[in-house]
Amino acid sequence: MKPKRPSPAMIVAVVALVMSMTGGAIAAVNFAKNAGSVDGYSAVKAKKGGKAKAAGKLVATYKDGENRGKLPLRIIAGAASKSDLENVSNASAVGRNGARLIPVTDNQTTAADTMIDLDLGALQVSCTDQQANAGTENASTAISVTNSSGAPMNLSRSVGNGPPTIATIDNGIVHSFNVPQENTFSIQLQGSNNKTVLVDGTARQIGQGTADSSCAVFATAVIVD
Repeated sequence: MKPKRPSPAMIVAVVALVMSMTGGAIAAVNFAKNAGSVDGYSAVKAKKGGKAKAAGKLVATYKDGENRGKLPLRIIAGAASKSDLENVSNASAVGRNGARLIPVTDNQTTAADTMIDLDLGALQVSCTDQQANAGTENASTAISVTNSSGAPMNLSRSVGNGPPTIATIDNGIVHSFNVPQENTFSIQLQGSNNKTVLVDGTARQIGQGTADSSCAVFATAVIVD
């Protein structure tokens, strides 16, 4: 018996079935090929390639080391050379912290202790017993800034909400002030090379009116070239 020729509708259905199956295979291949990509773009490794290679592509963060999870500086800063990167680094601010707990000696003042190196000089603290009676101490904090920049520098400092004191300090000169009881203090320095230092700190008494009083001091300095 002669087989019956398939109808046009049957031919269209078979073609559609084949195309749908093939299209799925193509989609699977494309998915596997682009796995791990975003919008079809694969990431450039953090440790390889310059700006030209990374142009129009994703950039991966560092996967290990101290820069883990960070983007390369050459991409963020757009630096083209080592000198450019050094210029970016030099233009950034540096933050430094310091803290001291200083027991005071009855009716005496402790030696000044350097708490933070300010580049333009040193931030030092000492503790004084301001209670004259023997056996009873009342600690008071003394803050001092020593100019070791090699040239005169401008200084502005204040305690709590009090008015600022503004002065010019010659090289080698020590500027000191007291922070009695519990209060905050702030210092601003500017050197001849336009380097600026900002200090915010807090000083407090511990054991006031006892035989074991101390000065607790902590501060943060931000140094900007």
